[in-house]
Amino acid sequence: MFLHRLIMNINSYQEIILRMNTRHRLNFALFFTTIALFLSSCAKEVVESSDSIEKRILESYISVVHKDTIQPLSSGVYIINSKKGTGASFKENSSVFVRYSTLDLKGNYLSTTNEALAKQLGSFSYASYYGPILLELGNYTLIKGLEEALLTLKEGARAKIIIPSWASEFNYLNSDRYHATTTIYDVEIIKVIDDYPQYELDTLQRFSNLNYDGLDSLVKGYYYKSLVEGSGDSLKAGLTARYNYVGRLTNGFVFDTNIEDTARKYRIYSADKSYGPLTQEIHEVGGSSTSGSSVVDGFAKTLLKMRYGGKAITFFGSEWGYASETQSFGKRQQLHFYIEVLPE
Repeated sequence: MFLHRLIMNINSYQEIILRMNTRHRLNFALFFTTIALFLSSCAKEVVESSDSIEKRILESYISVVHKDTIQPLSSGVYIINSKKGTGASFKENSSVFVRYSTLDLKGNYLSTTNEALAKQLGSFSYASYYGPILLELGNYTLIKGLEEALLTLKEGARAKIIIPSWASEFNYLNSDRYHATTTIYDVEIIKVIDDYPQYELDTLQRFSNLNYDGLDSLVKGYYYKSLVEGSGDSLKAGLTARYNYVGRLTNGFVFDTNIEDTARKYRIYSADKSYGPLTQEIHEVGGSSTSGSSVVDGFAKTLLKMRYGGKAITFFGSEWGYASETQSFGKRQQLHFYIEVLPE
């Protein structure tokens, strides 16, 4: 009898919910969905899977917030377009630069790559990268739901993509889920790229033209300029060098340095890090001879061109850097280093 009266009351509350604003309606809907699931389990003692519970909550969210005006894709992902893209379409192996934020169903922000928004939320850090992030389709690095949704969009689009946890697996066998619960991606499509290697070469040459008077690459995707030749011996494989450096992206973002004053200048100083000259055994670039190196190939190649007491700059494409390995600033970024090798 008690359960019957409570269920009747829940039904009568629907009229009240419709008079509330969106946030309050959502909170009430989620609350009563939880109550209903609890009562159902009490009455029937039926074990319900977490996916089934999540599906009910998501359907309640869509009903209350979007009034059932949107339909899911095959994976259960929902897309709400706020700005239609008019640029290039995606292909199965496209690369794309995006800005995005993630939210839960209550509208709480979980992460963002938007600098202005991070400042509003109080989560901004000068050490964090707030530029466009590269995503790659068709190579098993994107969760299924996000990849499926992106293929429906175009360059310039802005959309919210609602991804249930079961659509946050990757497209390979025995993949784990990336999210434990339904997550909303608020995505802005900045640029779609079909030939990323060529895009990198063009980007590096534009950077060279703008900053170094059209300096030519020495080899494909690698640029070097000596600032101070130095008076000591040339560095060779097997020798040891002490050096200072500043690491930037080609958009100017300083992501790392071992020089304390520079770290403080760019507000990336960390009390947990030791500053001061680093010591590196020089390695040849390529093959097994780089296995003991703690620097990327482009950095190691530059050391081999320098002398003790020399200073140089270098910039290079991702294949000379971190390639597809994701860093705090994303992946497949073009890197720009200032390097100073100390005298012997």
